[in-house]
Amino acid sequence: MKLYTELAEYYYEIEKSGRKFQEEVLFLDEIYKKHKVHSVLDIGCGTGEHVVAMQELGYKITGTDSSKEMISHAQKRFPNCHFEIGELQTYKKEKAFDGIYSIFGTMNYLITKEDLESSFSNIRKNLKPSGIIIMEIWNAIPIQLIQRKPLTTVGHAKIGNLVIKRNRGFKVKRREGAAQTEETLVEVNFVYNLDKKEIKDKHIMRVFTLEEISAILENQKLDILQTYGNYKMEKYKNHGARMLIVAKKR
Repeated sequence: MKLYTELAEYYYEIEKSGRKFQEEVLFLDEIYKKHKVHSVLDIGCGTGEHVVAMQELGYKITGTDSSKEMISHAQKRFPNCHFEIGELQTYKKEKAFDGIYSIFGTMNYLITKEDLESSFSNIRKNLKPSGIIIMEIWNAIPIQLIQRKPLTTVGHAKIGNLVIKRNRGFKVKRREGAAQTEETLVEVNFVYNLDKKEIKDKHIMRVFTLEEISAILENQKLDILQTYGNYKMEKYKNHGARMLIVAKKR
């Protein structure tokens, strides 16, 4: 996926127009303070912006990402923070964390039952007893209703003299052999225009209902404490774009 490799140095600038960075950090901080979390693991940390912000708030934090290019840029940008290359399914530390979080779309790249089971089992192993996991999950319900969206411009980023135009479209697709109710896969297509250069990038992702995620967490003995619809801590709605789940290790 070229966003995380070829475009890694521009990743945060490309993404930030669609995010509310300070709101996200305040959300994490409020929940972790409530549960007396001190040591934290950021899964899918990208180029490290949330890691440095959480460190400045006093957390002992490690950032991990499966992309070596993303970690390389994170280390260059924030040399006083700790970053490691790691796959969600296999990354394991000897010492467990008080809290783990994964925001943006990291969890939606877990496509198969095997990936989900190994990833959430690994999350459980990396959490201390009564540890807190915070996850952003893209909601399947509105995607299932829309089914397809044409390629349209969704953002511009300016980095020095370079202007990057981001175009995005998607369509629901079904894995061959999958039952109708088993899963919702989405083919997300991006086209990035970097001045005269064009980069096409296709991502296959999985979106989830709250019921699906609840069953996965229950299987790993992770109890949902709260489900929010956004980083303002507003109530989750079935047709909202995302769910923010706060769960506790049993």
